[in-house]
Amino acid sequence: MTTLALRRTPWRLFSTHPALAMPYDAIDHSAMPHVVLAGQREQLPWHHGPHFTSRLAAGYTRASDFGLLFGRTRSSRLRPDMGLWHSEVCSVSREGLCEQMSGDRSQMLFLPQGVVEIPEDFSRLLPNSFSLAFPNGSSCEHKHSGRVATQHDNRYEVSLCDLVDGKLDLVYDNAAGRIYWRQDNTGLTTKIFVSLLAVYIVSCVAENMKNMISNKPAGDGQHQHAVLVATVLFLGYELWWHDLASCIVTHSELDLFTLLYVYCILECFLQHDAVCVCTLRSKISPLTVCLLLLLLRVYYTFDTPYTLPLTILFGTRNWYKVLCLRLDKRTRQRRFEKLLVCLDLLVYAALLSAGIQQHAASPVQGACDQILTLALSTLIGTVLYIYSFVFEGVNEIP
Repeated sequence: MTTLALRRTPWRLFSTHPALAMPYDAIDHSAMPHVVLAGQREQLPWHHGPHFTSRLAAGYTRASDFGLLFGRTRSSRLRPDMGLWHSEVCSVSREGLCEQMSGDRSQMLFLPQGVVEIPEDFSRLLPNSFSLAFPNGSSCEHKHSGRVATQHDNRYEVSLCDLVDGKLDLVYDNAAGRIYWRQDNTGLTTKIFVSLLAVYIVSCVAENMKNMISNKPAGDGQHQHAVLVATVLFLGYELWWHDLASCIVTHSELDLFTLLYVYCILECFLQHDAVCVCTLRSKISPLTVCLLLLLLRVYYTFDTPYTLPLTILFGTRNWYKVLCLRLDKRTRQRRFEKLLVCLDLLVYAALLSAGIQQHAASPVQGACDQILTLALSTLIGTVLYIYSFVFEGVNEIP
């Protein structure tokens, strides 16, 4: 069974099915042609049950081979300029996610929940942005797609096979009755590069954390600065050549991405400047932001199971630096360092708001996640600051 194992929420709306919340709920790819969540045996219908309840509470519904996502952001906050996205008018249907009508004729059905029927002759289909984008009007190439060819059918039904084989990314605006779709054409080379870069960044963060705890100097860190610059250049290339910004569907996430990217650019210059090489400056914070930006490049959203722990890590380093400013006599008079810490705190506040609170399943859960993040960051940062004194006397021995 091929599944994408992402975080599952422990909340329950019904006694037999898990509540659908953020982030992505993994889809069982072997359950073609219907959308079946990983760990479930039956498809969940769109017109009642958890799918229907989540659609009522969400501003948009997003489906891709990563899984199913119900955005809590209101539909009015979806970006009006979707860039590379194709769009079609699509009304709510009891047969699937939504149905496109041409007069009284049903033209296309997205993610059906019944028997998936396709026409034997694709020339009978009415052309739209989807049918014109693929040979014979279909993106499904799987031999065992579970679809049934019907002789006199003139409606195409976009099923799980199209979602997986066509690498589709579907976003349905529940209020406006419009579906947006695009293809994720990320190449294998890009995936390998992002994976290797992320692994190396994690090792760099671990090395910096070790030096911070043991109260050792960070060293020149030229290779880590090169990684920071490489990440900025790579994302700049993605923004310019592949229009990465158009893949971000909400204003809040686009604003957060812009802030984090500008922060990394500033850190490229600040970390290179000798005046910033001091006890408070390390590459933990900018490298953590690099990981968040790479996650957005992969998932096209910050609504991932990794955003919370990375935000806690960023907050831990920030609180550690705040303690240094307030308690360490060697850093009290350094006004420039205080400005840099304020910059980090601004980014931290943005992560708590647009990265944590905006992606919660409810306002109550959002507030709880923010409190949990703040509490853990403060606690861990305090413990690490106290623990660093254990090595202070050792490091001062000639």
